[in-house]
Amino acid sequence: MSRNAALAIGIAVLVRLAVFAVAENKHGDAPMRALIAERMVLEPASAAIPRTYCQFGPLHTTLMRPFLALDPWAPRSSRYLSLLAGIAVLFPFLALARRLVGQPGAELATFVLALSPLHVQASTTAASEALYLLLWICALERLLAALDGRRVRTFAVAGMLASLAAVTRYDAWLALPIMVMAAWLFVKPNGRSLVPGLAVFSLCAASLPLAWLAWGARAGGDPLFFAHFIMTDHASLAAEAAGRFGPVLGRARQIGIWTLSFVAAMTLPGAVAAAVALARARRSDSRLTPAMRVVVIAALGPPALYLVRGLALSGFEPLARFALIPGTLLLPLAATLVMPARAATFRAAAAAAAVAFSIGVWLVATVGRDRIWAGAESMGAVTRLDREDRDLARYLHDHRRPHDRVMIEPFAFAEIGIAHAAGVPWTESITLIVTREPRATVAESLLATGARFLVGYDRDQGWPRRLLDWPATNVQIGHWRVVLR
Repeated sequence: MSRNAALAIGIAVLVRLAVFAVAENKHGDAPMRALIAERMVLEPASAAIPRTYCQFGPLHTTLMRPFLALDPWAPRSSRYLSLLAGIAVLFPFLALARRLVGQPGAELATFVLALSPLHVQASTTAASEALYLLLWICALERLLAALDGRRVRTFAVAGMLASLAAVTRYDAWLALPIMVMAAWLFVKPNGRSLVPGLAVFSLCAASLPLAWLAWGARAGGDPLFFAHFIMTDHASLAAEAAGRFGPVLGRARQIGIWTLSFVAAMTLPGAVAAAVALARARRSDSRLTPAMRVVVIAALGPPALYLVRGLALSGFEPLARFALIPGTLLLPLAATLVMPARAATFRAAAAAAAVAFSIGVWLVATVGRDRIWAGAESMGAVTRLDREDRDLARYLHDHRRPHDRVMIEPFAFAEIGIAHAAGVPWTESITLIVTREPRATVAESLLATGARFLVGYDRDQGWPRRLLDWPATNVQIGHWRVVLR
């Protein structure tokens, strides 16, 4: 391994270990995935029911289970898999980038990935993106190798890796057909037809998703329950945003989120370099290689579909982490714009931009705010529970007796992080997996759920104002109000 590659990987390890010590599950699917994996450890029979995995692919939570079994402290052990995947991905990414742009460019792209704020966040929380990116990069690297050598066995290996990625995150269900079509269109036959190899790749890639659908159908109900949930959820988020900002500003906001998210994934120099390289590729004297075309189309295909659904159909709300995978895949393209003599300057600029961006979004998210603004915090490297959430967790930890059940109002997944921080296991936490809503009164809610603690958030639609018998005198921690039976 070269000195520059070792430097990039060493920095990646140090940064992720440092952030891992202070990061907490908060954004995206991280809290829910931690909760689901904990449930499977405490109630192993639940893993045999497809709906236990909620709207998520089954692989990530399945692989999280051994870590939670070895270390029952879920706020920490739920993140081990992401940390390992976030470090391991640097090696296949270096190999993929080397195939695309050669050794110097590959080292440069790997250095930028090492400092990517979004990748640092994914690597230090229980989010699925770290594992998904590892599998997806491995699949792409093997597919490019197969397109070069035309060996059926390599196509099969690439397909199985893609299949594993597809049961981790459903983004692959969009990206795989796009990638296969790009390979068929842009890679020359070179004396041997691509059709048999791509057919093997496609069949292998489809194997686990088809098994997942068959399992869901056999277990009863709708085998596409996860897709319907995801589409409904994002449509409701989009409708809420459109109602708040209006149709024009709402669409402009979506473009802004995507733009900032790519900066968070690639750093500002990386994002600008990739955009310029794409613009130059339109000229006849600066065409992309067939392999680079496959990667670029695989990277930008899903975001393009999300944009159409969000801007034209008003049915999708983007989240920052959706830019991590496409942004990472574009980093080798960005490296093609950097002259070898300016590589050191580019590294310094990328490092400074990553630090400045992370600090900037943290300040925007926290300064002068009652609670941390998730819209800004979710783009940075570090995610932390709010102070009042941490204080509530400390109160529950100190006052909850063994086996006391706790019911916390759902509030942007904060209730999961609070319960985990308080040491309340899934079996004693009345949360999203059990119910989203209380009964009509405090008394009925406590009786029906067996909870000893009922915790609501004091806001317009919060439980303390909705449940008419909520007592006037109770424990109040920030905006959290606690009823103790």
